[in-house]
Amino acid sequence: MSIPVRHAQSPIGARMNINGREVDYYCGTSYYTLHGNPQVIAAASEAMQQFGIAPATSLAMTPYEELEHLAKSFFDAESVSYIASGYLGMMVLAQALRDDYDIILVDELSHYSIVDAAATMGKKIVPFRHLDPEDLTEKLRAHVQPGQTPLVATDGVFPVTGAIAPLLDYTSVLERYQEAVLCVDDSHAVGVIGEKGRGTFEYCGMTSAVKHYFSGTLSKAFGGFGGIVVGDGPLEEKIEKNVRVPLGASRPPIPAAAASSMGIKLLRDHPEMRQRLWRNVKQVRDGLRNLGFDIPDTPIPIVNLKGASSLDLEHVQEELYSKDIVVAHIPPRGYSDAPDVASLRIAVFSTHSSQQIERLLATIKSAI
Repeated sequence: MSIPVRHAQSPIGARMNINGREVDYYCGTSYYTLHGNPQVIAAASEAMQQFGIAPATSLAMTPYEELEHLAKSFFDAESVSYIASGYLGMMVLAQALRDDYDIILVDELSHYSIVDAAATMGKKIVPFRHLDPEDLTEKLRAHVQPGQTPLVATDGVFPVTGAIAPLLDYTSVLERYQEAVLCVDDSHAVGVIGEKGRGTFEYCGMTSAVKHYFSGTLSKAFGGFGGIVVGDGPLEEKIEKNVRVPLGASRPPIPAAAASSMGIKLLRDHPEMRQRLWRNVKQVRDGLRNLGFDIPDTPIPIVNLKGASSLDLEHVQEELYSKDIVVAHIPPRGYSDAPDVASLRIAVFSTHSSQQIERLLATIKSAI
């Protein structure tokens, strides 16, 4: 049985309508399924009624001001720039800091947004082995000349495998280089990990003197849309001076800004949502380990399922679909950090019930 093109006929949810069928959904990035949350939808609708779809002007508007205020408070940051897309976040960082570094070192399986951002800079780009501080050390020694300053760029959480970058190890290496910079695309971590949902820096307990910055998105965990670049006053000044994206690209639609603000409020005011997500993630990861899969024990709601060469994971996906359970089949190297063998990407939501997860695990067991 081949999987047909999947047409959503309801908002993204743990239980949703696809191709006229009610299914348990384990794909995508809406980790709290806030994209279909009534409060988020109401906030977007109210803002649209008052201000319209999009600004088409440089006039100040309340939805954007409120969003940046809420985001600064949520991330305990001096500045937050709200931009057209999370994809552009690393480009904004790279361009804003362009006078602060001479060479860029990039995790070889970094997201396309990082690769594209580095390519705009006209500076030497050196890849280092995926998640490998030792190789980063060697590449720095081999390629950073006396007097040069390196910038290291990586995902915080990788989108297919859910791997967490060893940021503390990277900063330990970078401390040997005066004024070194670490930039992280944290799109899959913001709102998800860290005690207050502030992402990989908070989760890792970053206190290094190495300059470190991150970008993220409001289009995943927060249930809204658009990118954010989080930093301090000096970074904000450099963005204003060096970057054309915020000036030249239209801001996200007004309803998207209002929806994002409501998503931030909900995750700020209801930390139990994160606790519920982490509990669901643990149930999935523990269950898959009990089935014999090598699954790391982390709170990341992206679970990558690989098996022996004799295990046909495309067949497992089809079996799950026949039981109204939808997961993503990823071909070898089918995305930026996808493994070199086929895998299943299982996205865990806070809104999945324990019963749904048990049914997922039982169906995988019967299919392998």
